[in-house]
Amino acid sequence: MLQLANSDGADLTAPVPSCPDWDFLQLVKHLGNVYNWAGTIVEGRLTAPPGPEMPRQPEGVSNMDWLSDRLDRILLALREVPEDAEMWNFLAASPGPPAFWWRRQMHETVIHRVDAELACALPVTALEPDLAADNIAEVFELLRFAEVSGNADEGAVEPASEAKDAADAPTALIIHLHATDLPGAEWTIDTVARTITREHAKGDVAIRGPAWSLARWCWSRPVGAEIEVFGDLETAEQWRRTVGL
Repeated sequence: MLQLANSDGADLTAPVPSCPDWDFLQLVKHLGNVYNWAGTIVEGRLTAPPGPEMPRQPEGVSNMDWLSDRLDRILLALREVPEDAEMWNFLAASPGPPAFWWRRQMHETVIHRVDAELACALPVTALEPDLAADNIAEVFELLRFAEVSGNADEGAVEPASEAKDAADAPTALIIHLHATDLPGAEWTIDTVARTITREHAKGDVAIRGPAWSLARWCWSRPVGAEIEVFGDLETAEQWRRTVGL
């Protein structure tokens, strides 16, 4: 899933460009704590967030060793837990099966792998288009956007900016994401209605590119010239920042 080791002489004080105020070691500590937290839920099949039962990093154990140990622990727990077990998660459908945590930790890992690679000035590792598309889909599930059916016959979604009358209504935007390396991988986002449709549709901003590039854009990771933009990208990125991505 992820290899973060200082055996190759990585600078643990190197800044992480995609995570302001973090250095490489803080990234390692974050991942170790995430794996510890999620692993406690899975291992204990908890029906509520972890409390005092969650282990703490022992004194004298380095952040790098803690990450490695916690990763091994959560992988073992996920492999051993029955597929039909029920445990807490932070979506509306909670408790739910361990599949949620397999998916969440995979996407957590691949995004932070990007951060580690950027900190080490390494090329960003490719991600298979189907996994990248699922990464995008998960973003909107985490944001609690509702998936709705669009009007495929008309092939367009009315821009929310034209549908709002109230002077104090929030700035509305329709963003269309189109993955160029996976047939049918499209998302049209209504930022005010908080809905997505999976059909092709027009919007205020359209962003085209490989699914992995679109996923990294959704998570505010750099994509450079990998995407093609039609419309006001800055407005779309302002919205993205407001939802914490």
